[in-house]
Order: sequence, then C-alpha cells, then structure tokens
Amino acid sequence: MEIGKQPSNELLNFCGQTIKRVLFEMSQNKPNEDIAIMANILMTDLNDKFHRLTQQDVTQAFHIGVRTTDQLAINPRTWFNWLNVQKLKSNATRINSAQTEEKMRIETKFSSVDKNKVLEEFLTLCVIEPYEEFCKGDDIVLQGVNQIYIWLEKNRFLLVPEDEKEKIWREVQGMVKRGKMFVRNNAKKYHPVIMCREIAILNLFEQMRIDKTDLRTEILNTLENESSN
Repeated sequence: MEIGKQPSNELLNFCGQTIKRVLFEMSQNKPNEDIAIMANILMTDLNDKFHRLTQQDVTQAFHIGVRTTDQLAINPRTWFNWLNVQKLKSNATRINSAQTEEKMRIETKFSSVDKNKVLEEFLTLCVIEPYEEFCKGDDIVLQGVNQIYIWLEKNRFLLVPEDEKEKIWREVQGMVKRGKMFVRNNAKKYHPVIMCREIAILNLFEQMRIDKTDLRTEILNTLENESSN
C-alpha cells in the first residue's frame, strides 16, 4: 500500500523505528527526543515527496543506503538521496507495469475503462508528478520521454515550431560533440532525438510554471473528454 499524503500515528511510528534501525546499523546513538523530531521530519518528507512509495520501498531504500553511503550521519539530506533512488526504481517498475497492461489490453481487448486507467497511471507518473516537482524547484528525471512527447503533442499541450525544433537540434548536437550526454542512473546515454524531446518537454514545463498552469487538472479533463467520446 502506498504511504499516501496523510500523516498518521502508524506512519510516525514506522518512521521512528526506521531511524532507530539505521542508527543501530551505523553504530550511532541519539536521544529519544532527537529521534522523535527526525521521525516527524521523515514523515513529512514521505507525505510530501514520496507518497507513492510503500513502507517496504522506504525500508529497502534505507537498507541499501546505509550500506552504500559515504556519509557517516543520518539526516534529511541523506535519506532524501536514498529515497530518490528508490523512487526512480519504483516509478520504473510502475511504468513497465503500465506498458505491459497496455499490451495486454491490445491483445485481450480490455474495456475503454481499463485503457483509460492505464493511461492515467502512466501520465500521472511520467508527466503530472514530474511537472509538479519541477514547479517546486526540484530536480526531475523524465521517464518514458518518447511516449509522453507523442501524447503531449497529439493532445496539443506541446506545439513546437519548426524553427524551435531546429534550435533544439543544434543545441543537442553541440552537447553530443562536447560529450555532455544526458545520463539516466549514471549509465545510459540518450539518443539525440530523445534528448531533443526531453528539452522540448522541459521548456514546456518552464512555460507552464510561469503561466501557473494546473497541468494535473488539464490532463485529467482531457482524459475524461476522451473517455466520453
């Protein structure tokens, strides 16, 4: 079950136990008062930034983080890094699941309700939530760039003039020549076309942030209109 956006005593207790376990594994001690404060901060971070994770995801993030970190202290910056890594893994799993369900829909003729549910899940993970994080000033990693670019363009959220496309292409070619390739998980290099599409999407996000666009509402309204047609 996802952690969700609502604080609770159960979640607070989980956060406290998580911090105590990490402190033990790092051979550190803190007063109970400090642990209680840290638990409240962790709960707030989970509700605000990582509400789609499960408690198992959080436990896994801390388990791996303690064993791989170079830092010898547990604090919000430390666990933010650990949780962000786990969030990318969790989102990738959800995206793969959504894409698998889409293939199954085609093969088994799922109803339109099933189709819309899969598409809404995909757009929420790959467009809406990244956009909302972008608006808060957070760094984001776009996943499923080709799919979301095509959907945004098809539904007229993204309209890139030819001269702008050429400008982006020249920018990407310069990046390639300088060796400044986009990297995902510090390993996979992007194809230039995907790089261009990612820049176009980020430019769109920037303009929407300036315009204070409620992208969640606009996308959900679009999906609702599609389902009613």
